[in-house]
Amino acid sequence: MARRRGKGSSRPRGRDIYEGLPSDATYKQTAHKRALRNSIRAWVVRLLVVAAIAFAWHLWGDDVRSMMRVQAHETTEEFEEGADQIKEGRDRRAGVGWVEGE
Repeated sequence: MARRRGKGSSRPRGRDIYEGLPSDATYKQTAHKRALRNSIRAWVVRLLVVAAIAFAWHLWGDDVRSMMRVQAHETTEEFEEGADQIKEGRDRRAGVGWVEGE
């Protein structure tokens, strides 16, 4: 059985029979309005979130920056202390500063 070339269906594709009905037109209008309303609502929520973040940064931005600086300074000091302890242990095991008569 050989297949025909072309589209898989034998009936021609045309406009949908129900496309021009008044109920479909009203459904399209209400669906469009709903999509537009949801889109606007999403943008309003995004703008409110950005405004809230900007307001919080205006109120507490300096405090947050100073806390971040202090935390970074403390972390740097802890890292340097750990590095110094590693170097001291390495030097001790290697015999650096060992005097034979002691």
